[in-house]
Amino acid sequence: MSLSKRNRETLITNLITYIPPLYEDKFPLIFFWSPKSGCTSLIKWFFFQIGLLEKAINYNPSVHIYRMQVHEAQKNYNLKIKEQLLNNNKDVYKLVRNPYNRAVSSFFITIMSKTIMDLVSPGNFNNGLSFKQFLYIVKKKGVGRGLINPHIAQQYNEGEELFIRNYVHLEHFAASVRDIEKKYNLLESPIQNIIKSPHHMAPKMIGKGNKVFSDVKLSFKTSSGPLPEYKYFYDEETRDLVRELFKKDFETYGYSQKIT
Repeated sequence: MSLSKRNRETLITNLITYIPPLYEDKFPLIFFWSPKSGCTSLIKWFFFQIGLLEKAINYNPSVHIYRMQVHEAQKNYNLKIKEQLLNNNKDVYKLVRNPYNRAVSSFFITIMSKTIMDLVSPGNFNNGLSFKQFLYIVKKKGVGRGLINPHIAQQYNEGEELFIRNYVHLEHFAASVRDIEKKYNLLESPIQNIIKSPHHMAPKMIGKGNKVFSDVKLSFKTSSGPLPEYKYFYDEETRDLVRELFKKDFETYGYSQKIT
């Protein structure tokens, strides 16, 4: 697809305004990302590479605070990104995640966050929701940018493929990062330490035999204990809902529609 400069500028503005990608003048890459797609690990890795990880953690243990209040607040941050994308000066990457896993992770953050729950299903923070109820609410609201909280919205943004040429799948994050470090002669990061995050649900998740939890109502209180693994939230109905809702993510990022 060939676009005029004005249309390219408009598209870039739409891509970088809502959730700006990671950028630094001397860093060879521009890295896009979405919430609930491994972004904390990516941001920590990025700050390590530009020598700011320790400073960011000292500023606030959540590196997202430094990202928002300091890094992205730099003068002309978005303008510089826009110019780089227009002129094709840097390689552009995006971190993406399997939509099946991400949908369950989005469900977890919804029942654990009163702020998000009040946007999704007002008044239900104490009562909770089932995964199936959650998906039907998401279907009603829509998954496009601006229609629902970004922790839930689809990862794909219209026209991103015109600028993003490289996708890193979260499921292979450590290996992909090592390859990127070698390709661009970057620092060798302490990747195993970097990928540890208080936001990660995996350590709390356990196998549940053959039981399916798609209709089981979970709330903030019940989510404090062990949680079922992602696959246990899927029956035929929830699987089809996620396929329908996040069709663009499956197609654009090459994920199989099979649940493994």
